Amino acid sequence: MIFEDKTGKRGLIIKSCILFTFLIILTSLALYLFELYGYIQLPYFGVTIDYLLQICTFIFISYLIFAIALGFIRMLILFYFVKKQLNRKKIIREYIQTNQRIIQPYRPFVSVIIPIYNEEVVIKRTITSILKCDYPSLEILIIDDGSTDNTASIIDNNFSKCRNVRYIYKENGGKASALNLGIEKAIGDVIVTIDADTIFTNSTINHLVNPFSDPLVAAVSGNCKVGNLKNQLTLWQHIEYVTSNNLDKRGFEEIGSITVVPGSNSAWRKSFLIEAGGFADDTLAEDTDLTFKALEAGYKIIYEDRAFSYEEIPENIKDFLKQRFRWSYGIIQVIWKHRQTIIQSNNKALKYFAVPSLLFNYLVLLTIPLADIAFIFAFVHGSLSIFLFVLLFYFIDFLYSYIAFRIEKENLRPLCWVFVQRIAYRMLLTYITWKTLIEIVNGSRQGWNKVNRTGNNFFK
Repeated sequence: MIFEDKTGKRGLIIKSCILFTFLIILTSLALYLFELYGYIQLPYFGVTIDYLLQICTFIFISYLIFAIALGFIRMLILFYFVKKQLNRKKIIREYIQTNQRIIQPYRPFVSVIIPIYNEEVVIKRTITSILKCDYPSLEILIIDDGSTDNTASIIDNNFSKCRNVRYIYKENGGKASALNLGIEKAIGDVIVTIDADTIFTNSTINHLVNPFSDPLVAAVSGNCKVGNLKNQLTLWQHIEYVTSNNLDKRGFEEIGSITVVPGSNSAWRKSFLIEAGGFADDTLAEDTDLTFKALEAGYKIIYEDRAFSYEEIPENIKDFLKQRFRWSYGIIQVIWKHRQTIIQSNNKALKYFAVPSLLFNYLVLLTIPLADIAFIFAFVHGSLSIFLFVLLFYFIDFLYSYIAFRIEKENLRPLCWVFVQRIAYRMLLTYITWKTLIEIVNGSRQGWNKVNRTGNNFFK
């Protein structure tokens, strides 16, 4: 596993450096206070500390200006390409609609792979949703990665008579190994992957498969939505899904640099999967890793906004932190794994925009509480310039979400929570990002940490 340090030396060295730096800062602060109150006399020491504090304040304000300006520029660039993508898709779809009598839809045989582990709560609903899809020729491969609950009996009792449903049991080896076994057993030219807590609409597979008529397309990412809007936490995640996940994919598709094809709603060309060696197990983000391989090999990745899926997302803080830590840690692993090929890549959009955007998000999350503290400080002490400056930052955030919701034709009511979400929810993401950094330093082995299922997917 990438970043794993079995010796523990790396973590010890870095922790020692951090402790040494902390002691220097603490000692300097103590001496400054002693001199301030006249306990000791240190010529020029207080002046030096004051000067350093001014430098730190200047750096902080400069960073805020830089972050806001860069975020605004990134937003404008994305909106430009999102607009182009929307116009292009509209023209293509109107042409197909007008000429549907002479344009035959691409309909290869499809293998739907569902990797499962202890999914008794949700598996029946997921399989049923796929069987209701109106795609004419498909098989469903359920790869059981060593379940110890009643998953197998539920599948047998409900789907044993379905000829196109195949249940395959294997010893526990992780999600990547289950997916790879499914690829090996699949007979379809296109492989669709879906998580056990996800529901497809009747037309999802049709929309996922259509783009493969272009032989340069290696993967298609669907439109992931929240199926269990139950409490405040799920509402905040819904805002994030609509804003960050789906809007970004539209812009990144237009520049040929979608960085994540989610395993919960995706389709892959089987020949590419074989060429790439399947899913690797050296990161916690096997879908992101394979996406980078496709981009590096020069293939196209498509975002299909009509291929809807409704997922069960974490409903409590504990499960949310587990899931998001896995995503955060896994993405950093993938970027580190592919760092050389990214630098040497001919895909300039990936090298100069997509990957820097990912890293910039991490940087913002590591330091964003400073902006919130500055906002509160300015509000309490009446510093109008700082207050308005940070308020602009929040306004840009709101504008980004508003446009995303309008494009996705989502109900705008959740946006009344954007301001609260951006503070409270972002604190959780900041904690996850810092934890990711600390665990990378520690080099301890990371596991999957499966999220508990509730079965609260309300999509009908």
